[in-house]
Amino acid sequence: MKYAVLGYRTINIGDDIQSFVASTLVDASYIVMRDNFDEVYDVQGGACTLQEPVKLIMNGWFMHNSDWRTGNDNIRFPYESEYITPVYASTCLCHEIPLLYSEESLRHYRKHEPVLCRDSTTLRLLQEKGVKAEFFGCLTQLLDVSNVPVNLDHKKKYTGSVIYIDAKKAYRKRRWGERAFFVKHYADELMSMNPSDRIRAAGDLLSKYRCAKKIYTERLHAFLPCRAMGLDVEYVGELNYRTKDLVATVPDRQDLERRFRAKLAA
Repeated sequence: MKYAVLGYRTINIGDDIQSFVASTLVDASYIVMRDNFDEVYDVQGGACTLQEPVKLIMNGWFMHNSDWRTGNDNIRFPYESEYITPVYASTCLCHEIPLLYSEESLRHYRKHEPVLCRDSTTLRLLQEKGVKAEFFGCLTQLLDVSNVPVNLDHKKKYTGSVIYIDAKKAYRKRRWGERAFFVKHYADELMSMNPSDRIRAAGDLLSKYRCAKKIYTERLHAFLPCRAMGLDVEYVGELNYRTKDLVATVPDRQDLERRFRAKLAA
């Protein structure tokens, strides 16, 4: 069986960090765009058409571009495809998007039970609607530092530094004389990048983080992979339904990987 990871066309490289980590856990052959599963790329970034079965790792937040307030839905869901078997592991289904909890979607989830949820809100809503679901957490918690590339230029520049990731308040309070860097996870230029290049950029960004002596971040998908790499990282962002369960608890890594592998093999 071949595997695929999610691709994105957003301004948030945290999305691609999730796909980078997934690609360290499976040998991905394809990238399937989250918001249109007919848009597919090979891992080199070439547009292609699926003509063989793949298992798609659904470790993401669904959905970013769906605006339930205006009725403007430009996302195709659920993932019903001749070739794609979705693997619902580390999945967050936004509670504000009715499409994700429609009868059609619920029937779809039941075909792929159990859904391994990234957050307790998704878990509760699915269980209330009769879908077998379990709390899992985020797949980025399985990142092994040995799978993060070593960039010698980053090593020279960032070793021993303090990195602030979208943590403006903490950055303003930095100590005088501290060798500090401010990094943003949101960038407009990501929108025009090839999905393969985005995933590589995510790995390169993590290669900066692994050099720091201390990290402050308001981004969940900086905090979790940095903690998984054993770095000295502090979350200073908002605690909400997507973040609170994950920030507060350090999972049993071996158990998490065992459950992921079991779901993958099902």
